Amino acid sequence: MAKKDGSTERERRGQIEQFLKSKDLMTRLKAVEMLKELGDKEKLLSLLYSESWHVREKAAQALVEFGSEIRKKVEPMLDEGYWYVRAAAAYVIGEVGDASVLPKLKKMLSETNETVRGEVARAIAKMIKRDRKVLDELEVDEKLKLESTLKALKEFSLLEVIKGHEGSAE
Repeated sequence: MAKKDGSTERERRGQIEQFLKSKDLMTRLKAVEMLKELGDKEKLLSLLYSESWHVREKAAQALVEFGSEIRKKVEPMLDEGYWYVRAAAAYVIGEVGDASVLPKLKKMLSETNETVRGEVARAIAKMIKRDRKVLDELEVDEKLKLESTLKALKEFSLLEVIKGHEGSAE
């Protein structure tokens, strides 16, 4: 089927592949935007493996727009060997807010990579912000790790979400 510019989906996909190979960052980011418009979740997921921080971030943001349906595809990426894939996956999960991943995220509060640990802490804090019952599922040591990580990241607004809920009535 032709798009309003006259191109077929096949032609657009060919163009996207060329854009993704470009040395120009803005061209690669345009390709990510085009993939989002096409609804190509699989290709966007594969871009979480990109060595370009900018491309990964743009792909992660695009995946968030698919909502909770993307969680099942992103969750296994929390176990990836590449720290940047784990960090991107934690970001997406935090944004879509599916608390079913909480047990996995709690274990990741001890992650050795600082960037991953930070994204995991942000993800958990965002879940708490959406549903305070999530805070009740954290053990004392997990709360301390979460608070410590958020302090180190200077994520004071998310830290307030946690501190503000402690000791408050249901």
